[in-house]
Amino acid sequence: MTAIDESVPKTLVVAVAVALVCSALVSSAVYLLRPMQAAYGALERNRAIVTAAGDLGANAGDQEIVAAFLALESKVFDLRTGIQSDLYDAHTYDHWETKADLPGEYVPIYFKLDKAALERVVLPIHGKGMWSTLYGYLALDADLNTVMRLVIYQHGETPGIGDLVQDPQWLAHWRGKKIHDDNGALQIAVTTDTGVPNQHRVDSITGATVTSKAVGSMVRHWMGANGYALVIAQLKRERDFEGESQ
Repeated sequence: MTAIDESVPKTLVVAVAVALVCSALVSSAVYLLRPMQAAYGALERNRAIVTAAGDLGANAGDQEIVAAFLALESKVFDLRTGIQSDLYDAHTYDHWETKADLPGEYVPIYFKLDKAALERVVLPIHGKGMWSTLYGYLALDADLNTVMRLVIYQHGETPGIGDLVQDPQWLAHWRGKKIHDDNGALQIAVTTDTGVPNQHRVDSITGATVTSKAVGSMVRHWMGANGYALVIAQLKRERDFEGESQ
């Protein structure tokens, strides 16, 4: 056998060995980085929650975000009954991650308190956009009907068009809008129809009409009978009971 003939299998052995080593290194890196990626994802989610709660500015550091998030009171509710559940720790429970495995609709809700009195409640919401699923947090005032802040946490919409739903100027228009009218009818809407009273209307975004209206549909869904209706009714009963007992 010539030197050239002997070099071919040696080269193949070396190539296979290098490929196996590289594969092992990549697998190890993915495994080791997974907790860091999960922690980063949780941090960004927590940032969205505390932003909706109105506790921190956009330049808050990681430690401030974690501290503000842990300062919020959190509870998990069963959407089917509107009653609190003790199955999960609301500070660590990601219902979007585990939703497919759940027997019911368990959702974490966050409460900002002022000397034990409810100041703001933060509700996770999600829905179909034009190209992706939109994820966000809707903060309501203590009356559980007035929008204090809307945060679009995550989406996959077209850059420069659909992502305008994250524009702070447009999101600011949600502040102070009423979800229901005085008779309890769901009225909040994203539309250019001036027939909808201003207190319930958020104008759609020119150039991103479909995605901005999708945000409106998402909010309407979660504020309706198939969303948080039973939870909000329960929270109102608890609030009224606590007010009478004081």
